[in-house]
Amino acid sequence: MKLPGELLEADPAEFMLAVQVDGRMVPPPDAVPTLDIRFQPREAQAAETIERKLPLRMTVSSIPALGLAAAPADRRWLIYSFPPASQAELSRLQAYFKRVKAEGKGKGGGTLSLGIAQEGLAADDPVLAHTRWESWLRMSRKDGFFELWSGTIAQLKKQAKN
Repeated sequence: MKLPGELLEADPAEFMLAVQVDGRMVPPPDAVPTLDIRFQPREAQAAETIERKLPLRMTVSSIPALGLAAAPADRRWLIYSFPPASQAELSRLQAYFKRVKAEGKGKGGGTLSLGIAQEGLAADDPVLAHTRWESWLRMSRKDGFFELWSGTIAQLKKQAKN
């Protein structure tokens, strides 16, 4: 998915991603999810290519939380947020992009994208291929969550290959 420009202004402590999944999808307790950030400048000399994997903390819930609706009985929310070290790294990235823009080097733009990597999540189980996946993003507490994408896991995997 394309990363909204608002991420450059967002408070890293308030940024969250929530994914509602089938209740049978259980992340392994020792796996650390990451927010994968990639920036590819349109012009190589304008800015550096950025590739970062920021560790996230994850909580699992089926009850209403943080303004999200309660998950149905057979579903759960996976809620991702930044621990302090990742908040600091995102702040550094935000400052870098602001500096590039202020220096006029960012005129060429580029592609800024993000993804969540959660190793060991049972998304490869064929039984779950046609279950629903809902992604919601929160840039600030004040604005709350908005839906990014919803569909089946099969659709999500197909989209990821393109």
